Amino acid sequence: MAARWQGLRGWRRYGAALLLGVLLAGAQAPLSLWPLAFVCFILLLLLDDGGANMTSRRRSFFTLFAFAYGYFVAGHYWIGISFFVDAAKYALLLPLPVLGLPVVLAVFPATGAWLAWLVARGNRPLYMLLMPFGWLVGEWLRGHVATGFPWNLVGYVWGDWPAAMQLASYIGAQGLGLLTMLAASGMALALLGRRIALVLPALLVMAMGLAALRIPSDIAMLPDVNLRLVQPSIEQTLKWQDGLRQQHLQQHVALSLQPADKALTHVIWPETAIPYLLDEEPGLREALAKRLAPGTVLITGAPRRELRSENPRDIAIYNSVFALGSDAQIVARYDKVHLVPFGEYLPFRKILKPLGLDAIAAGAVDFSFGRDMAPIAIPGLPFARVLICYEAIFADESMQQSDAAPAAGLLLNVTNDAWFGTSSGPYQHLVAAKFRAVEQGLPLVRAANNGISAIVDPYGRITVQLGLNEIGVVDGGLPAAIAQRPLYARIGDAPLLVFAIVSLIAAFAALLRTAKH
Repeated sequence: MAARWQGLRGWRRYGAALLLGVLLAGAQAPLSLWPLAFVCFILLLLLDDGGANMTSRRRSFFTLFAFAYGYFVAGHYWIGISFFVDAAKYALLLPLPVLGLPVVLAVFPATGAWLAWLVARGNRPLYMLLMPFGWLVGEWLRGHVATGFPWNLVGYVWGDWPAAMQLASYIGAQGLGLLTMLAASGMALALLGRRIALVLPALLVMAMGLAALRIPSDIAMLPDVNLRLVQPSIEQTLKWQDGLRQQHLQQHVALSLQPADKALTHVIWPETAIPYLLDEEPGLREALAKRLAPGTVLITGAPRRELRSENPRDIAIYNSVFALGSDAQIVARYDKVHLVPFGEYLPFRKILKPLGLDAIAAGAVDFSFGRDMAPIAIPGLPFARVLICYEAIFADESMQQSDAAPAAGLLLNVTNDAWFGTSSGPYQHLVAAKFRAVEQGLPLVRAANNGISAIVDPYGRITVQLGLNEIGVVDGGLPAAIAQRPLYARIGDAPLLVFAIVSLIAAFAALLRTAKH
């Protein structure tokens, strides 16, 4: 079988690689068919013939690229749905996010894996062992170059299995993905007769089993904290219509006032739930405060405006989260730091604007970048690291940013996944956010306009949730953070990245020494 698979040439080889990449997307949410990850990577490795001539080099790169491209097209198709929110303006641009963006994304892991192929210098078993390290380096770069887009990391295939996710508390989602690919490499080598390589999948199973022992049988809850998450599921095509803004605000209020089994301490609304400038509308704040029970805090997303100079046109607009007390005072605020390029701002606006392009969410006026990622103090809650929508996919941004900043005891994620309709996007977004909870040892509270609102404990287990397209509220307590910060929360990805690079360099140096002798 391996010989027949390896013997594919031309369009059959690249078509097979493309199909494998498409199938790999099925290992991610919402299908979460994690065995596909092993099948796809094993078959990808078997496609390579291990040659070292120029023809083999080109063939290897384009095989890897076709695989990665298929993966990103199938796994990121939902980005194109946002272009139909204003179809008259953006629908014709649909090929750019659906077919064009995956070209850029695929370059990173394909190049990383191909460098491992070059390092192996025709040694096929060595390449099978090194490829996961090259893929890891490429994926790390994908998450950081040009603001980064680390969506659907290989490790996320375990997002529905909390026991497997616990490895992320030690080595992060990237490290979990590395071990998963190494296990696939071991199985591929075993198919070629090197049964000793089965130690690699055995290592993954043992590591997962040991890491799972950290999960307690009971969830420790913080006393006197009762949360309500509000999910109105307002369609994105209707959300910012002038005639409906008041109605949407009233919907949030009506849902918030539904009867509760326990006295609520915090009501949490999603990203940009309030379509007004909350900090400039004292009447609105007083009206909302009157609907809150004494001592209850409303946490909500809303835009914020700031005058940057004496020129009244020099204005910054922020995507913000406010905490509003029952006395109508704003007691905490966070401005989104990591904005979505082409979504919340248009890069190179002076060049691209004349071409008819604009930021989909921000329009003619870009959102401005927030300046401080430090956790905020919300009365009645631990210090909260706020993650607005897109920010939840970045592992390093959930980490403690400075020793001078207060230590976070909570990840607070507000989002609006209505941009992506009924697709795999909202499910994948939730999985990424769950991994942040495991990596940091912190509970996650997630309120979505539409998407999946949930409370997640520090072990990645959902305690309560509202599903995609549901309208309603869900109440729950707040799980306590883990007493000792996980290893990954202290060291991040740097040691793993250095280890991967050193492994590639060491293998190359060893092969050079062998060739000289």
